[in-house]
Amino acid sequence: MPEPTPSTRPLLLVVEDEALVRMTLVDVLEDAGFKVIEAVHADEALRVLSAVSGIDAVITDVEMPRGSINGFELARRVRTDRQEIGVLIASGRAAPKPGDLPEGALFIGKPVHPETLVQLIRRLLGPIQD
Repeated sequence: MPEPTPSTRPLLLVVEDEALVRMTLVDVLEDAGFKVIEAVHADEALRVLSAVSGIDAVITDVEMPRGSINGFELARRVRTDRQEIGVLIASGRAAPKPGDLPEGALFIGKPVHPETLVQLIRRLLGPIQD
């Protein structure tokens, strides 16, 4: 599948409290042809989502101590309020229990392999990539 052209690059929101992990995710996603906005916790992500239109997918960590909610709750809010946005939840510690993942959301364990991350994002975006 060819890379999207710059004008049609999907816009992703990466929500990760660990700076090095966030930078790595952003680098991988930008190298794969995506535009990326960063947030350090779920509260900041909710502010970005309310201020920026055109976000196609959210990639979020689960445990983010500085925010008032975790990644599972952020994912539920995104899927409730903005069903058109894809959601990928990543964690190295917290595996989802029944009911944690909202409908249509995907989960990946950390550490995340770059190729797997890009494949999952493309699966979430579906027709946007074509």
